[in-house]
Amino acid sequence: MHKIITGTLTLGAALFLLAGCSSSSSSSKTASSSSTTAKKSSSAQTSSSTSSQSSQEETSSASSSQAAATSSTPWNSAKAQQLRSFMNAWGPSMHQSYAELSPGDYQWYGGANNTIGSYEGDSSTFEWSTTGTGNYDYNVVAMYNYNKSPQGDGTASTNIGEYHITYAFAYHNGQPVALVSQSTNGGMVWTPTKNATVQSNWARIAGSATN
Repeated sequence: MHKIITGTLTLGAALFLLAGCSSSSSSSKTASSSSTTAKKSSSAQTSSSTSSQSSQEETSSASSSQAAATSSTPWNSAKAQQLRSFMNAWGPSMHQSYAELSPGDYQWYGGANNTIGSYEGDSSTFEWSTTGTGNYDYNVVAMYNYNKSPQGDGTASTNIGEYHITYAFAYHNGQPVALVSQSTNGGMVWTPTKNATVQSNWARIAGSATN
């Protein structure tokens, strides 16, 4: 009887040890699997983060290139709108109203292909420019005209009359210059405007980095 009990106890101990080893092995496998999963997850997150950062860098690089291309020319549509807003506000303050001219409204008088203008008695070259750059003495990006009359009244018009105040906004050697013509005969004679408000605002708009 004693031998039976002892044998039973021995068998039970063996089974207990076997169960413990099996449990330990299972826990070890579970821990190993969890560790592997965590490593894969961390690797995937790192890869995703690297990809996202690379994408952001590419976007930033593209934006910088686009900005550089935009800022490489002194004139653009945003500045044109700023000038338009200024003239629409400033004209009435002078009891005048100005019409914006286009190349189709005005051709430069004199010379081959109407490219030569008269500037303070000389024959400087003038021409329209969409960028503010060109091979002329004055690269004109905008013009505004007001037709006045001997009676003192006047109107905005794209047809320059005998009595007029016409502004040409140009870049001369890369610098903004506002020219004005008020000649009544002999073609258009351009001189730098003596109106400090026009010149200072033109310089501000033309030289601004915004836009």
